[in-house]
Amino acid sequence: MKTLSRVLAPALLALSLGGLAVPAASAAPASVPVVQAADDAGLVAGRDCRAGDNLDEIAAKFISRCKKGSIRREFPSDRLSRSLGQIYDGKQRGDRDDVKAWKLLNDRRFDK
Repeated sequence: MKTLSRVLAPALLALSLGGLAVPAASAAPASVPVVQAADDAGLVAGRDCRAGDNLDEIAAKFISRCKKGSIRREFPSDRLSRSLGQIYDGKQRGDRDDVKAWKLLNDRRFDK
């Protein structure tokens, strides 16, 4: 039983930490694209933290991914469920809450 637990414990630990190492002989060919998982900071591969480049993302998710939590003190709470594109359109129309929200989303003081 001790031998079995000595073998299974490291295997379970390796699986919980992201899988086992793949030997070089069985590695995927270079022509197969490899999908990268999100890293510890929550950054999604291919996404940057510019509000203008993420108009399809919901404001609350963008704030969680790219901004410090202190932005939520000033951010209009009814705008958290809107997409950045909707906030930008409201800013273009002159809606005061959308202007404030867009300004905060682009303020570098709140960058992580």
